[in-house]
Amino acid sequence: MTEISKNVIKKIKKEKLKPYPKKYFILKKSVTWTLFGLSILLGIIASSVVIFQIKHADWDLYHLLNYTLLSYVILILPYFWFTFLFFFLVVAYYYFRRTEKGYRINTTIIILSSILLSIIGGLLLYQTGFSESLESVFQEKIPIYRMINSGRHRMWMSPQKGLLAGEIVKLASSQEIKVKDLQGNVWKIDISNTLWRGKRRPEIGLKIKLIGNKTGDNKFIASEIRPLFGRGYGRKYGIRGFWHKRRNQIP
Repeated sequence: MTEISKNVIKKIKKEKLKPYPKKYFILKKSVTWTLFGLSILLGIIASSVVIFQIKHADWDLYHLLNYTLLSYVILILPYFWFTFLFFFLVVAYYYFRRTEKGYRINTTIIILSSILLSIIGGLLLYQTGFSESLESVFQEKIPIYRMINSGRHRMWMSPQKGLLAGEIVKLASSQEIKVKDLQGNVWKIDISNTLWRGKRRPEIGLKIKLIGNKTGDNKFIASEIRPLFGRGYGRKYGIRGFWHKRRNQIP
């Protein structure tokens, strides 16, 4: 027996050290993998909302606001969800490194694999409509989130340039609705020759974006109307909207 072995045994006896039971290591391993999986799942959710916000950023209209493409990109990037995604990628990396064989894998491979998994998972989740529903819930229920994203919607408050956004408060007729804009002003909207984008039609409480022309004080002719959030599933059905859209229950 070597001197080192003798010293180790002596220390174990002196300090009355006992080995951890097997179930401790099983529990530790389970917790590590669970936290890693949860981090990846939350990263996928964040990625799906990033994809949703970028896809529905009204790229065809930035020139109406006299923005350069670069300045428009800076304005509409979903910084909140990018931060959220980055955080959970770091957490996923941390816990994967603490798995049984995680320390053997190259750091670059772990990071790139986590990013790729988040993007693929995010694309699949986006296709279900879940990210749109989640975005709608955050916008309606979390004031600080609305404040963070206010710049994306404020740019629609440019009636002189043909852009307006708000909530339908009255269905006056088949050719006219009343909309309360994001600043609380009520507008008469002519919809007699309007193209409705998305999966929604006029109803009280629906939040919309309008493209058209201002014709007078609080009067607007809409040539096109879009849902304020994406395709308009989330506003009606909330977080469960993506189930309903597949069953053709949206008018």
